[in-house]
Amino acid sequence: MPRKLVIQVAPFGSNTLHSDTPNLPKLGGMTPYLPITPEEVAEEAYRSYNAGATLCHIHARDPKTKLATPDIKVWGEVVARIREKCPIIIEAGGGIGAWVDPQTFQIIIATEEQKLKLLDIKPEPDILTLNMGTFDQSVGQYGFGTFMQTPPFQRKILQGVKERGWGLELEIWDVSHLYNTLDRCKEGYLDQNGTFHIDYPLGVAGGQPATYKQLMYISEEGKMLFPNSHWQALGIGKYEFPMITMAMLLGADSVRVGLEDNIYITHGVLAKSNAELVEKAVRIARELDYEIATVEEARELLNLPKKK
Repeated sequence: MPRKLVIQVAPFGSNTLHSDTPNLPKLGGMTPYLPITPEEVAEEAYRSYNAGATLCHIHARDPKTKLATPDIKVWGEVVARIREKCPIIIEAGGGIGAWVDPQTFQIIIATEEQKLKLLDIKPEPDILTLNMGTFDQSVGQYGFGTFMQTPPFQRKILQGVKERGWGLELEIWDVSHLYNTLDRCKEGYLDQNGTFHIDYPLGVAGGQPATYKQLMYISEEGKMLFPNSHWQALGIGKYEFPMITMAMLLGADSVRVGLEDNIYITHGVLAKSNAELVEKAVRIARELDYEIATVEEARELLNLPKKK
């Protein structure tokens, strides 16, 4: 019987820039097809849902600067507009991300205090992500940003998510983050035998490399430590489709695509929408005898409460 696969879409992130962003150094890729406003993001989520995505990973942008924002009101507006369009599961990117000060061109990294405010998003998302370790991310050619994820911060997020009854996605940027997760289990914040959801990003500078051997190693290490966990992988840029294909071959429960991670549908050809990237992921999955999970099936796999 074919396995079910959850397709996650990440429509815009924080580092990818819209081509119309004025006078700013390049962080990630640049594309005219990047959604910015809550309404545009909701439309992309809807199109991606129709293409086969059942989970949408969101960030927030300031419509004026077109750059990432920690403003909780904007995050809530994104959630609200998506809810109006379709029943896709909504996941808030708990790292918030990096952006550039338009006056100084200095890279700004969200503080732990700003990230804690994501627990107050209204309307509420279904899932929050949590980076399970600190790492230095090289952002283009303009320097480094240190994404701080201290153990005290992790404990606060884990407790807050539990109190709200949200789902949780643990982002593992290197193997040490698996052992940070194990420490949180020993402290009682997570159940080592539980069915929590693990995400392996590959190809981010400062994180783990996007190689087949690395994905094989870290996914096997994760299964050894947390045998009942569910997992997914994502690849940055040209590594997006090789990494998600390898993840499917290794038995992943879900994979992620989207303009946050990669702006090309094939070499040198810009994707005109997130739905195009989702459609390609669906084609690969079906060739490998996966069935694409529905929203209801994804909720069950991710242990999320059913919508009333």
